Amino acid sequence: MARIAADVTWLIGNTPLVELARLSPAGTRILGKVEAGNPSGSNKDRAALGMIRHAERSGFLREGGTIVECSGGDLGLAIALVGRRLGYRVVLTMPEWLPESRRSLLRALQAEVVTTPTNEGMQGAMQRADQIAKQTTGAVCLQAFTNRANARHHAETTAREIWHDTDGKVGVVVVPVGTGGTAAGCASFLRELGVRVIGVEPAGSPVLGGGKAGAHDIPGLGAGFVPDILCRSELDDLVSVTDRDASAGVRALAREEGLLLGPASGAVIHAARHLAQQAQHAGQLMVAVLPDRADRYLEHQSMRQEA
Repeated sequence: MARIAADVTWLIGNTPLVELARLSPAGTRILGKVEAGNPSGSNKDRAALGMIRHAERSGFLREGGTIVECSGGDLGLAIALVGRRLGYRVVLTMPEWLPESRRSLLRALQAEVVTTPTNEGMQGAMQRADQIAKQTTGAVCLQAFTNRANARHHAETTAREIWHDTDGKVGVVVVPVGTGGTAAGCASFLRELGVRVIGVEPAGSPVLGGGKAGAHDIPGLGAGFVPDILCRSELDDLVSVTDRDASAGVRALAREEGLLLGPASGAVIHAARHLAQQAQHAGQLMVAVLPDRADRYLEHQSMRQEA
Protein backbone atom coordinates (compact mmCIF):
# COMPACT_ATOMS: atom_id res chain seq x y z
CA MET A 1 0.00 0.00 0.00
CA ALA A 2 1.40 3.37 -1.02
CA ARG A 3 2.28 5.77 1.80
CA ILE A 4 2.43 9.26 0.34
CA ALA A 5 1.88 12.43 2.36
CA ALA A 6 -0.57 14.84 0.73
CA ASP A 7 1.67 17.79 1.61
CA VAL A 8 4.37 18.77 4.09
CA THR A 9 1.88 19.41 6.91
CA TRP A 10 1.05 15.70 6.91
CA LEU A 11 4.65 15.07 8.00
CA ILE A 12 4.13 16.95 11.27
CA GLY A 13 3.97 14.75 14.34
CA ASN A 14 4.42 11.02 14.89
CA THR A 15 8.04 11.71 15.81
CA PRO A 16 10.07 8.74 17.05
CA LEU A 17 11.00 7.64 20.54
CA VAL A 18 14.61 6.52 20.88
CA GLU A 19 16.27 4.65 23.72
CA LEU A 20 18.93 6.79 25.42
CA ALA A 21 20.73 3.86 27.02
CA ARG A 22 24.09 5.59 27.47
CA LEU A 23 22.50 8.58 29.19
CA SER A 24 20.16 6.61 31.47
CA PRO A 25 21.26 6.02 35.08
CA ALA A 26 21.19 2.40 36.24
CA GLY A 27 17.66 1.26 36.99
CA THR A 28 15.83 3.90 34.95
CA ARG A 29 15.13 4.07 31.21
CA ILE A 30 15.12 7.43 29.49
CA LEU A 31 13.59 7.67 26.03
CA GLY A 32 13.97 10.75 23.85
CA LYS A 33 11.04 11.98 21.78
CA VAL A 34 12.93 13.49 18.87
CA GLU A 35 10.90 16.49 17.74
CA ALA A 36 13.67 17.39 15.29
CA GLY A 37 11.86 14.91 13.04
CA ASN A 38 9.22 17.53 12.26
CA PRO A 39 9.60 19.29 8.87
CA SER A 40 11.05 22.55 10.20
CA GLY A 41 13.07 20.75 12.86
CA SER A 42 11.19 21.48 16.08
CA ASN A 43 8.08 20.81 18.15
CA LYS A 44 6.82 24.25 17.10
CA ASP A 45 5.44 22.74 13.87
CA ARG A 46 2.71 21.15 15.98
CA ALA A 47 1.76 24.47 17.58
CA ALA A 48 1.77 26.29 14.24
CA LEU A 49 -0.47 23.72 12.56
CA GLY A 50 -2.86 23.53 15.51
CA MET A 51 -3.25 27.29 15.82
CA ILE A 52 -3.66 27.90 12.09
CA ARG A 53 -6.26 25.14 11.70
CA HIS A 54 -8.13 26.49 14.72
CA ALA A 55 -8.12 30.00 13.21
CA GLU A 56 -9.55 28.56 9.99
CA ARG A 57 -12.30 26.61 11.75
CA SER A 58 -13.20 29.65 13.85
CA GLY A 59 -13.53 31.86 10.78
CA PHE A 60 -10.74 34.25 11.82
CA LEU A 61 -8.47 33.13 8.99
CA ARG A 62 -9.90 32.90 5.51
CA GLU A 63 -8.55 32.18 2.03
CA GLY A 64 -6.05 34.85 1.02
CA GLY A 65 -5.60 35.95 4.64
CA THR A 66 -2.46 37.03 6.47
CA ILE A 67 -0.78 35.47 9.49
CA VAL A 68 1.20 37.87 11.67
CA GLU A 69 3.37 36.79 14.58
CA CYS A 70 6.28 38.07 16.64
CA SER A 71 8.96 35.38 16.43
CA GLY A 72 12.39 34.95 14.93
CA GLY A 73 12.94 31.55 16.49
CA ASP A 74 11.66 28.05 15.84
CA LEU A 75 8.03 29.15 16.17
CA GLY A 76 8.47 31.75 13.44
CA LEU A 77 10.07 29.18 11.18
CA ALA A 78 7.22 26.73 11.81
CA ILE A 79 4.56 29.36 11.11
CA ALA A 80 6.34 30.33 7.90
CA LEU A 81 6.53 26.72 6.72
CA VAL A 82 2.95 25.77 7.60
CA GLY A 83 1.34 29.11 6.77
CA ARG A 84 2.92 29.47 3.34
CA ARG A 85 2.14 25.85 2.39
CA LEU A 86 -1.51 26.43 3.29
CA GLY A 87 -1.61 29.48 1.06
CA TYR A 88 -1.40 32.39 3.49
CA ARG A 89 0.74 35.49 3.54
CA VAL A 90 3.05 35.31 6.56
CA VAL A 91 4.55 38.40 8.24
CA LEU A 92 6.99 37.90 11.11
CA THR A 93 8.30 40.68 13.32
CA MET A 94 11.54 40.42 15.30
CA PRO A 95 14.29 42.60 16.81
CA GLU A 96 17.04 43.47 14.35
CA TRP A 97 19.71 41.81 16.56
CA LEU A 98 18.53 38.34 15.56
CA PRO A 99 20.95 36.54 13.20
CA GLU A 100 20.76 37.33 9.50
CA SER A 101 20.99 33.58 8.83
CA ARG A 102 17.63 33.08 10.53
CA ARG A 103 16.04 35.93 8.59
CA SER A 104 17.38 34.47 5.33
CA LEU A 105 15.86 31.10 6.17
CA LEU A 106 12.47 32.69 6.80
CA ARG A 107 12.66 34.64 3.54
CA ALA A 108 13.51 31.41 1.70
CA LEU A 109 10.09 30.17 2.82
CA GLN A 110 8.60 33.38 1.38
CA ALA A 111 7.78 34.88 4.75
CA GLU A 112 7.98 38.66 5.07
CA VAL A 113 10.37 39.74 7.81
CA VAL A 114 9.90 43.06 9.63
CA THR A 115 12.67 44.05 12.04
CA THR A 116 12.31 46.44 14.96
CA PRO A 117 14.99 48.46 16.84
CA THR A 118 17.20 46.45 19.15
CA ASN A 119 16.60 48.80 22.08
CA GLU A 120 12.86 48.04 21.96
CA GLY A 121 13.49 44.33 22.57
CA MET A 122 10.81 41.69 22.04
CA GLN A 123 8.18 44.05 23.42
CA GLY A 124 8.77 46.37 20.46
CA ALA A 125 8.48 43.46 18.02
CA MET A 126 5.23 42.34 19.67
CA GLN A 127 3.76 45.82 19.42
CA ARG A 128 4.75 46.02 15.75
CA ALA A 129 3.07 42.67 15.05
CA ASP A 130 -0.12 43.88 16.72
CA GLN A 131 0.01 47.09 14.69
CA ILE A 132 0.46 45.24 11.39
CA ALA A 133 -2.39 42.85 12.18
CA LYS A 134 -4.77 45.71 12.98
CA GLN A 135 -3.82 47.60 9.80
CA THR A 136 -4.12 44.57 7.50
CA THR A 137 -7.49 43.35 6.26
CA GLY A 138 -7.98 39.64 6.88
CA ALA A 139 -4.98 39.36 9.20
CA VAL A 140 -4.76 37.29 12.37
CA CYS A 141 -2.17 37.26 15.15
CA LEU A 142 -1.77 33.68 16.45
CA GLN A 143 -0.37 34.73 19.88
CA ALA A 144 1.06 31.36 20.87
CA PHE A 145 1.46 32.25 24.57
CA THR A 146 -2.28 32.85 24.99
CA ASN A 147 -3.71 30.60 22.27
CA ARG A 148 -5.19 27.46 23.85
CA ALA A 149 -5.22 25.74 20.46
CA ASN A 150 -1.45 25.51 20.95
CA ALA A 151 -1.83 23.38 24.10
CA ARG A 152 -4.79 21.45 22.74
CA HIS A 153 -2.88 20.29 19.66
CA HIS A 154 0.01 19.05 21.82
CA ALA A 155 -2.48 17.12 23.95
CA GLU A 156 -4.02 15.52 20.88
CA THR A 157 -0.67 14.68 19.25
CA THR A 158 2.49 14.88 21.39
CA ALA A 159 0.99 13.47 24.59
CA ARG A 160 -1.18 10.87 22.84
CA GLU A 161 1.80 9.63 20.82
CA ILE A 162 3.91 9.22 23.95
CA TRP A 163 1.18 7.20 25.65
CA HIS A 164 0.53 4.97 22.67
CA ASP A 165 4.18 4.46 21.65
CA THR A 166 5.09 3.30 25.18
CA ASP A 167 2.01 1.07 25.41
CA GLY A 168 0.88 3.17 28.36
CA LYS A 169 3.97 2.28 30.39
CA VAL A 170 5.45 5.78 30.64
CA GLY A 171 5.73 7.04 34.22
CA VAL A 172 7.34 10.47 33.82
CA VAL A 173 7.45 12.96 30.95
CA VAL A 174 9.98 15.82 31.00
CA VAL A 175 8.93 18.79 28.87
CA PRO A 176 10.43 22.13 27.81
CA VAL A 177 8.52 25.27 28.78
CA GLY A 178 8.60 27.99 26.14
CA THR A 179 5.20 29.15 24.93
CA GLY A 180 3.75 26.63 27.37
CA GLY A 181 1.96 24.59 24.70
CA THR A 182 3.91 21.36 25.01
CA ALA A 183 3.84 21.43 28.81
CA ALA A 184 0.14 22.31 29.11
CA GLY A 185 -0.90 19.81 26.45
CA CYS A 186 1.08 16.94 27.95
CA ALA A 187 -0.20 17.75 31.45
CA SER A 188 -3.86 17.87 30.42
CA PHE A 189 -3.68 14.48 28.67
CA LEU A 190 -1.16 12.49 30.70
CA ARG A 191 -1.78 13.46 34.31
CA GLU A 192 -5.24 11.90 34.18
CA LEU A 193 -3.50 8.67 33.24
CA GLY A 194 -1.23 8.80 36.27
CA VAL A 195 1.85 10.12 34.46
CA ARG A 196 3.98 12.78 36.15
CA VAL A 197 4.71 15.76 33.89
CA ILE A 198 7.76 17.83 34.84
CA GLY A 199 8.69 21.14 33.25
CA VAL A 200 12.12 22.55 32.41
CA GLU A 201 12.96 26.26 32.54
CA PRO A 202 16.20 28.31 32.50
CA ALA A 203 17.90 28.90 35.84
CA GLY A 204 18.61 32.43 34.65
CA SER A 205 14.90 33.22 34.31
CA PRO A 206 13.01 30.92 36.73
CA VAL A 207 9.63 32.65 36.62
CA LEU A 208 7.57 29.44 36.86
CA GLY A 209 9.40 28.60 40.04
CA GLY A 210 8.55 31.98 41.52
CA GLY A 211 11.81 33.70 40.61
CA LYS A 212 12.50 36.83 38.60
CA ALA A 213 12.84 37.09 34.83
CA GLY A 214 16.43 37.42 33.67
CA ALA A 215 18.88 36.82 30.88
CA HIS A 216 19.73 33.30 29.76
CA ASP A 217 21.15 31.56 26.72
CA ILE A 218 18.77 28.65 26.08
CA PRO A 219 16.69 29.60 23.00
CA GLY A 220 13.19 28.17 23.07
CA LEU A 221 12.91 28.13 26.86
CA GLY A 222 11.87 30.78 29.34
CA ALA A 223 9.98 33.70 27.84
CA GLY A 224 10.45 35.72 31.02
CA PHE A 225 6.80 35.46 32.06
CA VAL A 226 4.31 32.71 32.84
CA PRO A 227 2.40 31.81 29.65
CA ASP A 228 -1.35 32.31 29.92
CA ILE A 229 -1.99 28.80 28.64
CA LEU A 230 -0.01 27.14 31.44
CA CYS A 231 -0.68 27.10 35.17
CA ARG A 232 2.25 26.14 37.40
CA SER A 233 -0.08 23.80 39.31
CA GLU A 234 -0.56 21.71 36.16
CA LEU A 235 3.03 20.50 36.44
CA ASP A 236 4.07 17.90 39.00
CA ASP A 237 7.51 19.41 39.36
CA LEU A 238 9.88 21.90 37.78
CA VAL A 239 13.63 21.77 37.06
CA SER A 240 15.76 24.86 36.45
CA VAL A 241 18.76 24.33 34.16
CA THR A 242 21.78 26.60 33.77
CA ASP A 243 23.16 27.63 30.39
CA ARG A 244 26.28 25.59 31.12
CA ASP A 245 24.32 22.43 31.90
CA ALA A 246 22.19 22.85 28.78
CA SER A 247 25.39 23.07 26.71
CA ALA A 248 26.71 19.94 28.41
CA GLY A 249 23.43 18.21 27.55
CA VAL A 250 23.83 19.11 23.87
CA ARG A 251 27.31 17.62 23.82
CA ALA A 252 26.24 14.49 25.71
CA LEU A 253 23.42 13.82 23.23
CA ALA A 254 25.85 14.12 20.32
CA ARG A 255 28.77 12.27 21.89
CA GLU A 256 26.89 9.41 23.55
CA GLU A 257 23.79 8.95 21.41
CA GLY A 258 24.66 10.46 18.01
CA LEU A 259 21.79 12.94 18.25
CA LEU A 260 22.55 16.42 16.89
CA LEU A 261 20.04 18.51 18.80
CA GLY A 262 19.72 22.09 20.02
CA PRO A 263 20.10 23.98 23.32
CA ALA A 264 16.54 23.37 24.58
CA SER A 265 17.02 19.63 24.01
CA GLY A 266 20.26 19.85 25.97
CA ALA A 267 18.39 21.45 28.87
CA VAL A 268 15.66 18.80 28.83
CA ILE A 269 18.05 15.85 28.78
CA HIS A 270 20.07 17.37 31.61
CA ALA A 271 16.88 17.69 33.67
CA ALA A 272 15.78 14.16 32.79
CA ARG A 273 19.10 12.64 33.89
CA HIS A 274 18.91 14.56 37.15
CA LEU A 275 15.36 13.36 37.81
CA ALA A 276 16.18 9.78 36.85
CA GLN A 277 18.66 9.58 39.73
CA GLN A 278 15.98 10.37 42.30
CA ALA A 279 14.68 7.44 44.33
CA GLN A 280 11.03 8.24 43.52
CA HIS A 281 11.70 7.64 39.82
CA ALA A 282 13.71 4.44 40.18
CA GLY A 283 12.56 1.76 37.75
CA GLN A 284 10.22 4.08 35.88
CA LEU A 285 10.08 4.68 32.15
CA MET A 286 10.86 8.34 31.49
CA VAL A 287 10.31 10.26 28.25
CA ALA A 288 12.26 13.45 27.56
CA VAL A 289 10.64 15.66 24.91
CA LEU A 290 13.62 16.94 22.88
CA PRO A 291 12.26 19.97 21.02
CA ASP A 292 14.92 21.26 18.62
CA ARG A 293 17.75 20.31 16.30
CA ALA A 294 21.34 21.47 16.08
CA ASP A 295 21.61 23.03 12.63
CA ARG A 296 19.43 26.00 13.66
CA TYR A 297 22.02 26.91 16.30
CA LEU A 298 25.41 26.23 14.74
CA GLU A 299 26.65 29.66 15.83
CA HIS A 300 25.28 29.22 19.36
CA GLN A 301 27.64 28.84 22.30
CA SER A 302 26.31 25.36 23.10
CA MET A 303 27.51 24.17 19.68
CA ARG A 304 31.01 25.64 20.06
CA GLN A 305 31.98 25.05 23.67
CA GLU A 306 34.52 22.34 24.23
CA ALA A 307 33.79 19.49 26.60
